Amino acid sequence: MLTSDEVERLREAIIATIAAPIVGSIEDYSWEAIFHYVKNIPLSDPTSGRTKLLHDAVDLRTQTGWSLKTIQLPNLTPGLTFAFVIQRADVVTKASTLGFHGLTVDSPPVTLGEAIIRHWNQKLIQDRHLQGVIDSYESILCKKKNAIEYVYVEFPLTPFDPAQFSWNWSIDRSTGKAGKGLQGKVDGKLTLVWYKNQKQLFKVQTIPAQPIRFTIERNRLTPDEYVKAILLTLQQKLN
Repeated sequence: MLTSDEVERLREAIIATIAAPIVGSIEDYSWEAIFHYVKNIPLSDPTSGRTKLLHDAVDLRTQTGWSLKTIQLPNLTPGLTFAFVIQRADVVTKASTLGFHGLTVDSPPVTLGEAIIRHWNQKLIQDRHLQGVIDSYESILCKKKNAIEYVYVEFPLTPFDPAQFSWNWSIDRSTGKAGKGLQGKVDGKLTLVWYKNQKQLFKVQTIPAQPIRFTIERNRLTPDEYVKAILLTLQQKLN
């Protein structure tokens, strides 16, 4: 979790980011840039290319990596559950390489679930090795549409134990038949959802009782103010 100094750096970075008239909301690369600032680790220039490796930020000194996500939610109440994409998991196409020969979307849910878990675990373990990471985390900035209220949550990323999961297809409310989402539950709690059409794997998390919370006064610079401030900073940097 963030230290008190990092929490303050996050608050300041959010204020500075949403003040820029060229930024609509904090997401994708802007969140990556903010997080690198918060952790005081080098940020690569996006023009040099971006990888599809799991960890969007890595501190090589501590061998810690973070998978960074943002999500807009209707409210930021503790106990609220939300789902977000963690991987494209086309386990049917990759069935042979995963060791599940003959796997189809009509295979038993538990078999599909085991393939999904293996696909994810392989990604996590492989990217840890490639990126020099020992400890992995999901770092999620939850936000409301008003761009004023934010919650930061962080969860450890560890390989899943397939023995802990039960798998069943969701139920289509209109037909009463099996839906398109394969639900993985741990102790009855929904944890993973895999959609057979898009092959997207979603993870379900819950806002904890005491998250890191910010309410920011939204002060936007005008385009003229912003451009002049940036050019002045660049001029001072060159001098």
